[in-house]
Amino acid sequence: MNKHLDLKTVVLMGRTFEEYYKMFDFDNELLKNEILLDAASGVSSFCAEANAKGFNVTASDKIYCLHPDEIETKCAKDLDSVMEQMPAIADIYLWDFFKDIQSLKANREKAYRSFLEDFKKYGIIRYKPVEYPITDFRDEEFTMSLVSHLLFLYEDKLDYDFHKKTILELLRISSREIRIFPIVNFKGIRSRYIEFVHDEDFRNLKISIKRVGYEFMKNANEMMVIRK
Repeated sequence: MNKHLDLKTVVLMGRTFEEYYKMFDFDNELLKNEILLDAASGVSSFCAEANAKGFNVTASDKIYCLHPDEIETKCAKDLDSVMEQMPAIADIYLWDFFKDIQSLKANREKAYRSFLEDFKKYGIIRYKPVEYPITDFRDEEFTMSLVSHLLFLYEDKLDYDFHKKTILELLRISSREIRIFPIVNFKGIRSRYIEFVHDEDFRNLKISIKRVGYEFMKNANEMMVIRK
């Protein structure tokens, strides 16, 4: 797949509770029993929506040390940048979850605006400033950690050392497992780092790859599950 989204840096692109639900293969019975960390969560509205539904979710990202106005400005700029590219690369996506480019944009705007509203209201109660791979969280503070659209996807900007240290840190602060989606890069090719997440640092873990019921970018329909 030669066409791909060309990004110079990691962008702030919000995703909704509905997307997370499908990406991470959730069900309500599972969610109600988890203490969840959304790692490098950016401007996704999962934390806001999940807590509104009575679930226990904490979000974490380095941008949470910024003023909401600064975050909103970057959100709008990043969204415009991505949307400008979409017409030329639309055929590398599946238009089932989103009807068209305009509905995609509306969804992304809805996500980051919902996030901003919640962020302004709850601040560091729910949104923890964290620059991975280092955190101040306690050992096994959460039962499960999620990583959406960062690890593996940005393999050309985040080296394997970053991947390894981030995964190990998430394992330290999670009592049960971590889930990572997707496991492909921006070209829709399974990340070259996948095969390395089986080295001696991970030898006592159960690592599996599971098909999920969400696919927007073609071939991006699997998550990695790492269980302790």
